[in-house]
Amino acid sequence: MQRQGGRQGGRQGGRLGGGGGGPRWGNGPGRGGDGSGPRWGGDARGFEQRPQRPRRPPPDRTPQPLPPLELLFATGNAKKLAELRELAEPTGLTIRDGTDLPEVVEDGATFVENARKKAVAAVLQTGLSALADDSGLLVDALDGAPGVLSARYGGPPTGDRAADDARNIEKLLDALEETPDDARGAHFACALVLAGPLADGPGALHSDEGVPYRAFFSRSFGRILRERDGEGGFGYDPVFLSDDLGCTFASASAAEKHSVSHRGRAFAALLPALTALRARDEAPSAPLFLRPLGLEALVHALAETIGGGLRYAVRGLESALSERPGLGAKERAAVAALHIHALRRLGVLQLAAGALLGEALQTPDPRRLRPRDAGVLAVLTLADVDEKGHRLPHRGPGERSALTGLLERHTNLIGHLPAPASKIDKALRTATHALDQLPGDDGAAIAAGAHPELYAALVEAFGAASASRVLDYLAEQGPPTLRLTRDADADEVLREISRLGARTVRLPEPPGAVALLSTARITVTEAFHRGDFEMQDAGSQQICTMAAVQPGMRVADWCAGAGGKTLALADALQGEGEVVALDVHDGRLREAQRRVGRAGVQDLVRIERHADDAEADARLGDFDVVLVDAPCSSTGALRRTPELRWHTDAAWLQRFPEQQRAIALRAAARVRPGGRLVYATCSLMPAENEAVAHALAEELGWKLVAEQRIGPSNPEWLAHGPLAQIGPDGFYSAALERPHG
Repeated sequence: MQRQGGRQGGRQGGRLGGGGGGPRWGNGPGRGGDGSGPRWGGDARGFEQRPQRPRRPPPDRTPQPLPPLELLFATGNAKKLAELRELAEPTGLTIRDGTDLPEVVEDGATFVENARKKAVAAVLQTGLSALADDSGLLVDALDGAPGVLSARYGGPPTGDRAADDARNIEKLLDALEETPDDARGAHFACALVLAGPLADGPGALHSDEGVPYRAFFSRSFGRILRERDGEGGFGYDPVFLSDDLGCTFASASAAEKHSVSHRGRAFAALLPALTALRARDEAPSAPLFLRPLGLEALVHALAETIGGGLRYAVRGLESALSERPGLGAKERAAVAALHIHALRRLGVLQLAAGALLGEALQTPDPRRLRPRDAGVLAVLTLADVDEKGHRLPHRGPGERSALTGLLERHTNLIGHLPAPASKIDKALRTATHALDQLPGDDGAAIAAGAHPELYAALVEAFGAASASRVLDYLAEQGPPTLRLTRDADADEVLREISRLGARTVRLPEPPGAVALLSTARITVTEAFHRGDFEMQDAGSQQICTMAAVQPGMRVADWCAGAGGKTLALADALQGEGEVVALDVHDGRLREAQRRVGRAGVQDLVRIERHADDAEADARLGDFDVVLVDAPCSSTGALRRTPELRWHTDAAWLQRFPEQQRAIALRAAARVRPGGRLVYATCSLMPAENEAVAHALAEELGWKLVAEQRIGPSNPEWLAHGPLAQIGPDGFYSAALERPHG
């Protein structure tokens, strides 16, 4: 949710920073004396639109297949090696035998720690990217034992794995001899760790030796039998009855086991990350293409965004680009990337602008900027990145920035700068070093690109390390994500999209989720107009999965918005039942109506404006499922709207819980006995999530049957070094069940 309006500073004359003077650069005539300088004021208008030419069928730009990949598997367990090779065979990934590597002492407290130790040791030994796993069995009645000691539960390994497995099972069955059947729940857990050069990049974790790594963790649930069943598998497989299969892993086929096992699921999570990492390394890293006209567009976009109270930044960007038809595709992309970068770094850029003027150091507040400040901020943005758009560390003089390259290509711009380029670079170095001098945690907050009160709330909720990971993740570009419909031919849809040049990767969850690793105009495809896919974040898709909609149900999407979740719920009905989509915003409902028509589900979906009236609610009738995607602080989606980082203060964070509770209680009245209320937000904050859901369960007397934190709202998931390139926004959802009678 975005707040309307904006808080403006009480200053006159558009000065930067908290009360000191600010540059008035850019307030003179449009293009300067020779007509070649950019319009720094950001308010240029009047360009004629380029006439539209007839659309031609796009050429086939199907990406080339990625080259074969070989990974070293750091294990001394031949059966694990064989199982991983079976998992990898259909993917074209080659698993290289690492059984001859020196043995590593597995004394970590967690599966991830042990797998990391093995993978890092293999990288240091060979210099290659390596994969390692650690896995084990956790039994509820034994407080999680044998856990990380699973392979050594019955005693030190003897070298005879069959004998060791038998001894471990015997000890386990003895320990559970008095445990009743309904209390023998257990699960397998597996951590796969990818380490080495391939794992590097934004979001990667680093070992003490400096080796980059990422972890992929999964579980498989079941219970422990009283005797062995089956001859296959290894370890505890003969006594583990899988909830998914209804039989032991030892009696299942290899394909059946791989589809639901802990190692199979961890490998399924690894595969899209491997594809994304390889596609990233394969893609050419070209310099930003920017001319004076592009810099003028950046100034315009920032001026529009600041003038709008640092809200609706996309509108400011669209305005700047639409008025400059002379910009090509590459330059438009560069302007868009720089605009987003500026918004995420706005606190540091404001500090640097103050340093240019010799202002006293104080915590910046980007909400006090004025449109006339856009010119200096745009130039500082170019000096803040290298020529490929990557942020510079500002460690000392001599760093080559995008501004350096632009001035070399267009020397006539030099006289239009607000200060010499050397002073601009120095101002950014000064701002970077000044962060440590700001009071309290303000420096850490500004460095992370967040309002200090947002940063403080995240630290309170998750701790300092997790707060930094959250903001780092949300500083990366989120992927366009598709939801394939149930009736779509997935392979054909992805082939059609790929012909436009887009590389795609199917995500392990939820079913039908596909991330785009490169952009393309996929909405021109026949598949889109047939309704074979919708654009919907993977986290939002997971919320719909929690609704557990079945054919024939009656479902309400209580805060439907533009209809993304409405369509997912309708798809789950498989042609039988009804979804009623409700919202208070007419514009959103019109968009939902359009999307419903294109998807061809008019017979399943009814769209209504939500009246604030109990009698109108009663006329809706009762529902099997009511989904409440409640208004919230939107902190889980900051990468989509980076300008909100500077508005999310304590007052904003405290605004929603009572409103959320009231909306959910009103919706709960329409859940029939035995039905389900799903409460969801795109917030990271416990006060908007668990606190509201648990209070609802207590107040209603309903059972809280499930809850989940998705993406960056889950600190445990973030601690594994996920790829924002394919990862979801942050969400929370909880399912409450109304008692019968």
